[in-house]
Amino acid sequence: MKRRKKVKYPILLAVLVLALTSQFCIAQIPQSVKDEIKTRTDNGVYPSTALGVWEEGKETYFIYGYRNIERQEKADRNTLYEIGSITKTYTGLLLARYTAEEKLALDYPADTLLPDSIRLRDGMGNAIRLGQLATHTSGLPRLPDNLLPSSLDNPYQDYTRKDLFYFLKHYKPKNIGQRYLYSNLGAGLLGELLAISQEADYAQLLQKEILAPLQLKHTYIEVPKQQSTKLATGYMGRQSVSHWDFDALAGAGALKTNITELLAYGKSYLDPENPLKKAAEISIKPHYTDKNKRKYGLGWHFLEGLAWHNGGTGGFRSFIGINPEKNRVVAIMVNSGSNPADDIGLYLSDPDKHKLPVTPEIVDIAPEELQNYAGSYQNNSLGLHLRLTAKNNALYASLPGQQEQRIYYCGDHNFFYKTALARLMFEADENDTIVGLTLYQNGQEVLL
Repeated sequence: MKRRKKVKYPILLAVLVLALTSQFCIAQIPQSVKDEIKTRTDNGVYPSTALGVWEEGKETYFIYGYRNIERQEKADRNTLYEIGSITKTYTGLLLARYTAEEKLALDYPADTLLPDSIRLRDGMGNAIRLGQLATHTSGLPRLPDNLLPSSLDNPYQDYTRKDLFYFLKHYKPKNIGQRYLYSNLGAGLLGELLAISQEADYAQLLQKEILAPLQLKHTYIEVPKQQSTKLATGYMGRQSVSHWDFDALAGAGALKTNITELLAYGKSYLDPENPLKKAAEISIKPHYTDKNKRKYGLGWHFLEGLAWHNGGTGGFRSFIGINPEKNRVVAIMVNSGSNPADDIGLYLSDPDKHKLPVTPEIVDIAPEELQNYAGSYQNNSLGLHLRLTAKNNALYASLPGQQEQRIYYCGDHNFFYKTALARLMFEADENDTIVGLTLYQNGQEVLL
Protein backbone atom coordinates (compact mmCIF):
# COMPACT_ATOMS: atom_id res chain seq x y z
CA MET A 1 0.00 0.00 0.00
CA LYS A 2 1.60 3.27 -1.09
CA ARG A 3 0.52 6.84 -1.02
CA ARG A 4 2.19 10.13 -1.84
CA LYS A 5 0.94 13.37 -0.45
CA LYS A 6 2.47 16.63 0.64
CA VAL A 7 3.34 16.91 4.29
CA LYS A 8 1.75 19.80 6.15
CA TYR A 9 4.57 20.15 8.67
CA PRO A 10 8.04 18.63 9.11
CA ILE A 11 8.69 16.11 11.88
CA LEU A 12 11.64 14.45 13.52
CA LEU A 13 11.65 11.00 12.00
CA ALA A 14 13.73 9.43 14.75
CA VAL A 15 10.89 9.68 17.24
CA LEU A 16 7.20 9.04 16.72
CA VAL A 17 5.41 11.09 19.19
CA LEU A 18 0.12 12.93 20.51
CA ALA A 19 -1.94 15.67 21.49
CA LEU A 20 -5.45 16.31 22.48
CA THR A 21 -10.23 19.71 27.34
CA SER A 22 -11.99 22.06 30.16
CA GLN A 23 -12.09 25.24 32.03
CA PHE A 24 -11.14 26.10 35.56
CA CYS A 25 -9.59 28.61 37.90
CA ILE A 26 -6.37 27.24 39.32
CA ALA A 27 -6.73 27.06 43.08
CA GLN A 28 -4.91 23.76 42.79
CA ILE A 29 -3.71 21.55 39.98
CA PRO A 30 -6.84 19.82 38.62
CA GLN A 31 -7.16 16.09 39.23
CA SER A 32 -7.71 15.59 35.51
CA VAL A 33 -4.21 16.96 34.83
CA LYS A 34 -2.68 14.79 37.55
CA ASP A 35 -4.42 11.74 36.10
CA GLU A 36 -3.07 12.47 32.62
CA ILE A 37 0.46 12.89 33.95
CA LYS A 38 0.13 9.62 35.86
CA THR A 39 -1.16 7.83 32.77
CA ARG A 40 1.66 9.09 30.59
CA THR A 41 4.30 8.29 33.18
CA ASP A 42 2.89 4.82 33.93
CA ASN A 43 2.77 4.11 30.17
CA GLY A 44 6.43 5.06 29.82
CA VAL A 45 5.97 8.36 27.99
CA TYR A 46 7.87 10.18 30.74
CA PRO A 47 10.14 8.67 33.40
CA SER A 48 9.12 11.59 35.64
CA THR A 49 7.22 14.86 35.53
CA ALA A 50 7.71 17.97 37.68
CA LEU A 51 4.86 20.49 37.42
CA GLY A 52 4.47 23.82 39.18
CA VAL A 53 1.63 26.35 38.92
CA TRP A 54 1.39 29.80 40.50
CA GLU A 55 -1.65 32.05 40.45
CA GLU A 56 -2.50 35.12 42.49
CA GLY A 57 0.07 34.39 45.19
CA LYS A 58 -0.63 30.65 45.54
CA GLU A 59 1.69 27.98 44.20
CA THR A 60 1.08 24.25 43.86
CA TYR A 61 3.23 21.36 42.67
CA PHE A 62 2.77 17.86 41.36
CA ILE A 63 5.79 15.57 41.04
CA TYR A 64 5.43 12.02 39.76
CA GLY A 65 7.75 9.28 38.57
CA TYR A 66 11.45 8.49 38.74
CA ARG A 67 14.44 10.71 38.23
CA ASN A 68 16.36 7.47 37.63
CA ILE A 69 14.44 4.43 36.42
CA GLU A 70 17.17 1.86 36.95
CA ARG A 71 17.72 2.82 40.60
CA GLN A 72 14.01 3.55 41.19
CA GLU A 73 14.86 6.99 42.59
CA LYS A 74 11.72 9.10 42.83
CA ALA A 75 11.70 12.68 41.59
CA ASP A 76 10.88 15.48 44.02
CA ARG A 77 10.89 19.28 44.16
CA ASN A 78 14.68 19.31 44.44
CA THR A 79 15.29 17.18 41.35
CA LEU A 80 17.34 19.04 38.73
CA TYR A 81 16.34 18.92 35.07
CA GLU A 82 18.03 20.35 31.99
CA ILE A 83 15.82 23.16 30.64
CA GLY A 84 17.55 23.60 27.28
CA SER A 85 16.33 26.57 25.28
CA ILE A 86 14.45 28.20 28.16
CA THR A 87 17.99 29.36 28.96
CA LYS A 88 17.54 31.86 26.11
CA THR A 89 15.07 33.85 28.22
CA TYR A 90 17.68 34.21 30.99
CA THR A 91 20.16 35.47 28.37
CA GLY A 92 17.51 37.88 27.09
CA LEU A 93 16.91 39.13 30.64
CA LEU A 94 20.64 39.70 31.05
CA LEU A 95 20.66 41.86 27.92
CA ALA A 96 17.58 43.67 29.21
CA ARG A 97 19.32 44.41 32.51
CA TYR A 98 22.27 46.04 30.77
CA THR A 99 19.85 47.92 28.54
CA ALA A 100 17.92 49.22 31.57
CA GLU A 101 21.20 50.27 33.19
CA GLU A 102 22.36 51.90 29.91
CA LYS A 103 25.51 49.79 29.83
CA LEU A 104 24.41 48.45 26.45
CA ALA A 105 21.50 48.98 24.08
CA LEU A 106 19.32 46.71 21.99
CA ASP A 107 20.53 48.44 18.82
CA TYR A 108 24.20 48.10 19.80
CA PRO A 109 26.17 46.58 16.86
CA ALA A 110 27.27 43.09 17.85
CA ASP A 111 30.62 43.18 16.10
CA THR A 112 31.87 46.14 18.14
CA LEU A 113 32.36 43.62 20.95
CA LEU A 114 34.30 41.22 18.71
CA PRO A 115 37.85 41.23 17.35
CA ASP A 116 38.40 43.69 14.50
CA SER A 117 38.74 40.83 12.03
CA ILE A 118 35.06 39.90 12.49
CA ARG A 119 32.46 42.05 10.74
CA LEU A 120 28.85 41.00 11.25
CA ARG A 121 27.48 43.25 8.50
CA ASP A 122 25.69 42.60 5.25
CA GLY A 123 26.69 43.87 1.83
CA MET A 124 25.02 47.22 2.53
CA GLY A 125 26.91 47.69 5.77
CA ASN A 126 23.93 46.96 8.03
CA ALA A 127 25.07 45.51 11.36
CA ILE A 128 23.61 42.70 13.42
CA ARG A 129 22.29 44.28 16.62
CA LEU A 130 22.24 42.75 20.10
CA GLY A 131 18.44 42.88 20.24
CA GLN A 132 18.20 40.95 16.98
CA LEU A 133 20.22 38.11 18.49
CA ALA A 134 17.62 37.88 21.27
CA THR A 135 14.59 37.98 18.91
CA HIS A 136 16.06 35.53 16.36
CA THR A 137 16.06 38.18 13.63
CA SER A 138 19.84 38.47 13.15
CA GLY A 139 19.90 36.43 9.96
CA LEU A 140 22.33 33.96 11.54
CA PRO A 141 21.63 30.27 10.85
CA ARG A 142 20.25 27.89 13.46
CA LEU A 143 23.70 26.38 14.02
CA PRO A 144 27.24 27.15 12.79
CA ASP A 145 28.46 24.85 10.03
CA ASN A 146 31.67 24.12 11.96
CA LEU A 147 29.78 22.56 14.86
CA LEU A 148 31.20 19.07 14.36
CA PRO A 149 30.74 17.30 17.70
CA SER A 150 33.01 14.48 18.72
CA SER A 151 29.90 12.86 20.21
CA LEU A 152 26.33 13.35 19.03
CA ASP A 153 25.23 12.41 22.55
CA ASN A 154 26.73 15.68 23.85
CA PRO A 155 26.88 17.93 20.78
CA TYR A 156 27.84 21.32 22.27
CA GLN A 157 30.46 20.32 24.82
CA ASP A 158 33.58 20.99 22.74
CA TYR A 159 32.44 24.00 20.68
CA THR A 160 34.70 26.79 21.92
CA ARG A 161 34.87 30.55 21.54
CA LYS A 162 37.74 30.00 19.11
CA ASP A 163 35.44 27.84 16.96
CA LEU A 164 32.70 30.44 17.18
CA PHE A 165 35.00 33.29 16.12
CA TYR A 166 36.35 31.24 13.22
CA PHE A 167 32.82 30.70 11.92
CA LEU A 168 31.86 34.36 12.32
CA LYS A 169 35.02 35.56 10.59
CA HIS A 170 34.09 33.61 7.47
CA TYR A 171 30.32 34.21 7.54
CA LYS A 172 28.60 36.93 5.51
CA PRO A 173 25.27 37.88 7.11
CA LYS A 174 22.16 38.52 5.05
CA ASN A 175 18.48 39.27 5.75
CA ILE A 176 19.47 41.08 8.94
CA GLY A 177 16.34 42.16 10.81
CA GLN A 178 14.07 41.05 7.97
CA ARG A 179 12.59 37.80 9.29
CA TYR A 180 12.42 35.46 12.25
CA LEU A 181 14.77 32.48 12.05
CA TYR A 182 15.27 30.54 15.28
CA SER A 183 18.99 30.44 16.00
CA ASN A 184 20.84 28.62 18.77
CA LEU A 185 23.94 30.22 17.30
CA GLY A 186 22.52 33.72 17.74
CA ALA A 187 21.45 33.16 21.35
CA GLY A 188 24.78 31.52 22.20
CA LEU A 189 26.66 34.39 20.57
CA LEU A 190 24.62 36.89 22.59
CA GLY A 191 25.70 35.19 25.81
CA GLU A 192 29.35 35.38 24.73
CA LEU A 193 29.06 39.06 23.73
CA LEU A 194 27.50 40.01 27.06
CA ALA A 195 30.32 38.18 28.84
CA ILE A 196 32.93 39.96 26.71
CA SER A 197 31.35 43.33 27.43
CA GLN A 198 31.77 42.76 31.17
CA GLU A 199 35.13 40.95 30.99
CA ALA A 200 33.67 37.82 32.57
CA ASP A 201 32.45 34.45 31.42
CA TYR A 202 28.78 33.77 30.82
CA ALA A 203 28.30 31.55 33.88
CA GLN A 204 29.82 34.14 36.22
CA LEU A 205 27.78 36.91 34.65
CA LEU A 206 24.49 35.04 34.88
CA GLN A 207 25.15 34.13 38.51
CA LYS A 208 25.97 37.70 39.51
CA GLU A 209 23.40 39.63 37.49
CA ILE A 210 20.37 37.29 37.30
CA LEU A 211 20.47 34.27 39.59
CA ALA A 212 21.75 36.02 42.73
CA PRO A 213 19.30 38.98 42.62
CA LEU A 214 16.40 36.57 42.05
CA GLN A 215 17.72 34.28 44.84
CA LEU A 216 17.87 31.29 42.53
CA LYS A 217 20.37 29.19 44.47
CA HIS A 218 19.83 25.89 42.66
CA THR A 219 20.02 26.94 39.02
CA TYR A 220 23.28 25.98 37.37
CA ILE A 221 25.25 25.77 34.17
CA GLU A 222 27.56 23.25 35.79
CA VAL A 223 25.95 21.34 38.62
CA PRO A 224 28.21 21.35 41.72
CA LYS A 225 29.49 17.94 42.78
CA GLN A 226 27.58 18.08 46.06
CA GLN A 227 24.33 18.61 44.10
CA SER A 228 24.98 15.99 41.42
CA THR A 229 22.86 13.31 43.12
CA LYS A 230 19.81 15.54 42.56
CA LEU A 231 20.32 15.65 38.79
CA ALA A 232 17.77 13.51 36.96
CA THR A 233 18.92 10.99 34.38
CA GLY A 234 17.76 11.92 30.90
CA TYR A 235 16.09 9.36 28.65
CA MET A 236 15.30 8.91 24.98
CA GLY A 237 12.46 6.45 25.14
CA ARG A 238 13.58 4.05 27.87
CA GLN A 239 17.26 4.43 27.05
CA SER A 240 19.34 6.67 29.31
CA VAL A 241 21.37 9.31 27.47
CA SER A 242 24.18 11.73 28.22
CA HIS A 243 23.65 15.07 29.87
CA TRP A 244 24.51 18.06 27.69
CA ASP A 245 27.45 20.35 28.44
CA PHE A 246 28.13 23.72 26.83
CA ASP A 247 31.13 25.90 26.19
CA ALA A 248 30.79 28.90 23.86
CA LEU A 249 27.05 28.52 23.20
CA ALA A 250 25.95 28.24 26.85
CA GLY A 251 23.56 31.19 26.50
CA ALA A 252 21.43 29.09 24.15
CA GLY A 253 20.66 26.13 26.39
CA ALA A 254 22.99 25.25 29.26
CA LEU A 255 20.88 25.69 32.40
CA LYS A 256 19.72 23.04 34.86
CA THR A 257 17.24 23.81 37.62
CA ASN A 258 14.49 22.35 39.81
CA ILE A 259 10.76 22.96 39.52
CA THR A 260 10.53 25.41 42.45
CA GLU A 261 13.23 27.64 40.97
CA LEU A 262 11.89 27.52 37.42
CA LEU A 263 8.50 28.56 38.76
CA ALA A 264 10.12 31.27 40.91
CA TYR A 265 11.93 32.56 37.84
CA GLY A 266 8.63 32.82 35.96
CA LYS A 267 6.91 34.47 38.94
CA SER A 268 9.59 37.17 39.05
CA TYR A 269 8.26 38.65 35.80
CA LEU A 270 4.91 39.39 37.50
CA ASP A 271 6.36 40.46 40.86
CA PRO A 272 6.07 44.22 41.52
CA GLU A 273 8.92 43.86 44.03
CA ASN A 274 11.21 42.15 41.54
CA PRO A 275 14.74 43.62 41.92
CA LEU A 276 15.05 43.23 38.13
CA LYS A 277 11.60 44.68 37.44
CA LYS A 278 12.69 47.15 34.77
CA ALA A 279 14.76 44.53 32.98
CA ALA A 280 11.87 42.06 33.16
CA GLU A 281 9.52 44.60 31.60
CA ILE A 282 11.95 45.19 28.74
CA SER A 283 12.56 41.47 28.23
CA ILE A 284 8.98 40.24 28.17
CA LYS A 285 7.46 42.84 25.87
CA PRO A 286 7.34 42.31 22.07
CA HIS A 287 10.31 43.67 20.14
CA TYR A 288 9.57 42.11 16.76
CA THR A 289 6.39 41.21 14.88
CA ASP A 290 6.60 38.97 11.83
CA LYS A 291 4.43 39.02 8.71
CA ASN A 292 1.98 36.60 10.35
CA LYS A 293 1.56 38.97 13.32
CA ARG A 294 3.49 36.64 15.65
CA LYS A 295 5.39 38.56 18.30
CA TYR A 296 8.77 37.95 19.92
CA GLY A 297 10.42 39.37 23.03
CA LEU A 298 14.00 39.03 24.25
CA GLY A 299 14.08 35.25 24.19
CA TRP A 300 10.30 34.99 24.63
CA HIS A 301 7.56 33.92 22.23
CA PHE A 302 3.99 35.18 22.48
CA LEU A 303 0.74 33.34 21.89
CA GLU A 304 -2.42 35.42 22.34
CA GLY A 305 -0.90 37.34 25.24
CA LEU A 306 0.87 34.35 26.76
CA ALA A 307 4.65 34.65 27.02
CA TRP A 308 6.22 31.22 26.72
CA HIS A 309 9.25 29.17 25.80
CA ASN A 310 10.05 25.50 25.71
CA GLY A 311 13.31 23.62 25.84
CA GLY A 312 14.80 20.30 24.90
CA THR A 313 18.10 18.46 25.21
CA GLY A 314 18.97 14.86 24.45
CA GLY A 315 17.14 13.54 27.52
CA PHE A 316 14.88 16.37 28.73
CA ARG A 317 11.94 18.57 27.68
CA SER A 318 10.59 21.65 29.47
CA PHE A 319 8.00 24.44 29.21
CA ILE A 320 7.32 27.74 30.94
CA GLY A 321 4.32 30.00 30.38
CA ILE A 322 3.59 33.44 31.86
CA ASN A 323 0.03 34.74 31.59
CA PRO A 324 -0.04 38.37 32.81
CA GLU A 325 -3.81 38.70 32.23
CA LYS A 326 -4.59 35.81 34.58
CA ASN A 327 -1.57 36.52 36.81
CA ARG A 328 -0.52 32.91 36.30
CA VAL A 329 2.75 31.05 35.73
CA VAL A 330 3.13 27.42 34.69
CA ALA A 331 6.36 25.41 34.59
CA ILE A 332 6.73 21.76 33.65
CA MET A 333 9.79 19.55 33.14
CA VAL A 334 10.22 15.91 32.15
CA ASN A 335 13.31 13.73 31.83
CA SER A 336 12.32 12.52 28.37
CA GLY A 337 14.03 13.84 25.26
CA SER A 338 11.46 12.24 22.98
CA ASN A 339 8.13 13.33 24.49
CA PRO A 340 7.39 16.99 25.31
CA ALA A 341 4.82 18.25 27.82
CA ASP A 342 4.02 21.54 26.08
CA ASP A 343 0.37 20.56 25.61
CA ILE A 344 -0.16 20.26 29.37
CA GLY A 345 1.74 23.51 29.94
CA LEU A 346 -0.31 25.43 27.38
CA TYR A 347 -3.59 24.11 28.78
CA LEU A 348 -2.74 25.11 32.33
CA SER A 349 -1.43 28.50 31.17
CA ASP A 350 -4.71 29.37 29.44
CA PRO A 351 -7.45 26.70 29.62
CA ASP A 352 -9.89 29.03 27.85
CA LYS A 353 -7.84 28.71 24.66
CA HIS A 354 -6.23 25.28 24.89
CA LYS A 355 -7.76 21.84 25.38
CA LEU A 356 -6.74 19.42 28.09
CA PRO A 357 -4.72 16.67 26.40
CA VAL A 358 -6.04 13.22 27.25
CA THR A 359 -4.58 9.79 26.51
CA PRO A 360 -7.29 7.80 24.67
CA GLU A 361 -9.09 4.82 26.17
CA ILE A 362 -8.36 1.44 24.61
CA VAL A 363 -11.28 0.05 22.59
CA ASP A 364 -11.68 -3.67 21.90
CA ILE A 365 -11.19 -4.78 18.31
CA ALA A 366 -11.48 -8.26 16.83
CA PRO A 367 -8.06 -9.74 15.99
CA GLU A 368 -9.11 -10.46 12.40
CA GLU A 369 -9.97 -6.78 11.88
CA LEU A 370 -6.37 -5.77 12.63
CA GLN A 371 -5.33 -7.23 9.27
CA ASN A 372 -7.26 -4.40 7.59
CA TYR A 373 -4.65 -1.94 8.86
CA ALA A 374 -1.52 -3.99 8.24
CA GLY A 375 0.76 -2.96 5.39
CA SER A 376 3.38 -0.45 4.31
CA TYR A 377 2.69 3.29 4.39
CA GLN A 378 5.15 5.90 3.17
CA ASN A 379 5.73 9.56 2.44
CA ASN A 380 8.41 9.73 -0.22
CA SER A 381 9.05 13.44 0.17
CA LEU A 382 10.17 12.80 3.77
CA GLY A 383 11.62 9.38 3.20
CA LEU A 384 9.26 8.11 5.90
CA HIS A 385 8.37 4.42 5.66
CA LEU A 386 6.05 3.02 8.31
CA ARG A 387 5.29 -0.71 8.41
CA LEU A 388 2.32 -2.07 10.35
CA THR A 389 2.18 -5.76 11.24
CA ALA A 390 -0.71 -7.69 12.79
CA LYS A 391 0.41 -10.57 15.01
CA ASN A 392 -0.42 -12.16 18.35
CA ASN A 393 -3.83 -10.43 18.31
CA ALA A 394 -2.19 -7.01 18.25
CA LEU A 395 -0.95 -4.37 15.77
CA TYR A 396 2.68 -3.23 15.72
CA ALA A 397 4.31 -0.25 14.00
CA SER A 398 7.95 0.07 13.01
CA LEU A 399 10.30 2.43 11.18
CA PRO A 400 13.44 1.15 9.41
CA GLY A 401 16.19 0.50 11.93
CA GLN A 402 13.90 0.98 14.92
CA GLN A 403 12.29 -1.50 17.27
CA GLU A 404 8.63 -2.10 16.55
CA GLN A 405 6.07 -0.75 19.00
CA ARG A 406 2.58 -1.96 19.76
CA ILE A 407 -0.20 0.48 18.94
CA TYR A 408 -3.66 0.39 20.53
CA TYR A 409 -7.10 0.85 18.99
CA CYS A 410 -9.23 3.73 20.32
CA GLY A 411 -12.15 3.59 17.88
CA ASP A 412 -13.15 5.05 14.52
CA HIS A 413 -10.05 3.81 12.67
CA ASN A 414 -7.74 5.46 15.22
CA PHE A 415 -4.73 3.92 17.01
CA PHE A 416 -2.34 5.43 19.57
CA TYR A 417 1.07 4.71 21.05
CA LYS A 418 1.23 4.15 24.79
CA THR A 419 4.91 5.02 25.13
CA ALA A 420 4.99 8.02 22.80
CA LEU A 421 2.76 11.03 22.20
CA ALA A 422 1.62 9.92 18.76
CA ARG A 423 -1.60 8.82 17.10
CA LEU A 424 -2.42 7.19 13.77
CA MET A 425 -5.73 8.05 12.07
CA PHE A 426 -6.55 5.78 9.14
CA GLU A 427 -8.53 6.89 6.09
CA ALA A 428 -11.13 4.53 4.62
CA ASP A 429 -12.94 4.72 1.27
CA GLU A 430 -16.68 4.25 0.65
CA ASN A 431 -16.21 0.47 0.96
CA ASP A 432 -14.50 0.91 4.34
CA THR A 433 -11.18 -0.16 2.81
CA ILE A 434 -8.10 1.46 4.36
CA VAL A 435 -6.37 3.68 1.78
CA GLY A 436 -3.92 5.69 3.91
CA LEU A 437 -3.24 7.22 7.28
CA THR A 438 -2.25 10.45 9.00
CA LEU A 439 0.37 10.57 11.74
CA TYR A 440 -0.37 13.18 14.41
CA GLN A 441 2.55 14.39 16.51
CA ASN A 442 2.53 17.38 18.88
CA GLY A 443 -0.03 19.33 16.87
CA GLN A 444 1.65 18.46 13.56
CA GLU A 445 0.43 16.00 10.99
CA VAL A 446 1.99 13.91 8.22
CA LEU A 447 0.10 12.08 5.49
CA LEU A 448 1.21 8.59 4.47
